[in-house]
Amino acid sequence: MTVLAFVCVVMAGVLLLFIAPAFVETTIPNNLYMVKITGPGSLTANGTAMIMLPIPADAEGVPAISEERFSENQPSWWQTSVHETPYGRMLAFTTTNNNLSDISRHFDEFETEGEPRMFTPVLKTPGNVSPAGFSESEGTYETVIFLDGIVPEETGISFRLKYVNGGGVKHLVRGDTWTTTVHANLSGTESGYIPVTANYQITRGGLIL
Repeated sequence: MTVLAFVCVVMAGVLLLFIAPAFVETTIPNNLYMVKITGPGSLTANGTAMIMLPIPADAEGVPAISEERFSENQPSWWQTSVHETPYGRMLAFTTTNNNLSDISRHFDEFETEGEPRMFTPVLKTPGNVSPAGFSESEGTYETVIFLDGIVPEETGISFRLKYVNGGGVKHLVRGDTWTTTVHANLSGTESGYIPVTANYQITRGGLIL
């Protein structure tokens, strides 16, 4: 064996030593829903106050996070649950405390596959494309927030919702990542079902070098 051939074999062995662990490494895709609502802390309730938010789900409407996960680690001032509505299932925060508080929660759950997810209910997509078709593109669409039982005030309520899914790694290949956000500022005098805009972005994955 020539010196050059020997050097090539050694270099190949060293390279394999570094690449092999990464090749077999697997990272579970993200599945995280973050909720931040500011403004209720300066408002009061009229009996039972309820705020309902969209739920991340696939194109068929199957929630990305289980109802049990949404109900875990309940704070004493806002109780969380999943409610059926005329638009489908939504994430509900309810309280009977007269003095309300702001909300900051995050919900996560393992998943085995990274696939497109959207905030549901989906009220309207660009060109009325079906959620299944739109979930492969990116842009904005219309979802809904619900408010009830809050004493009307001019003080506004700010909603910052963010859902991230995908981005898992398998055999040196990172999957696509879908990020959906809602940034809405509503008047404290609004109530009922209120349409809001969701922003939808796709970060394409690929080979990790």
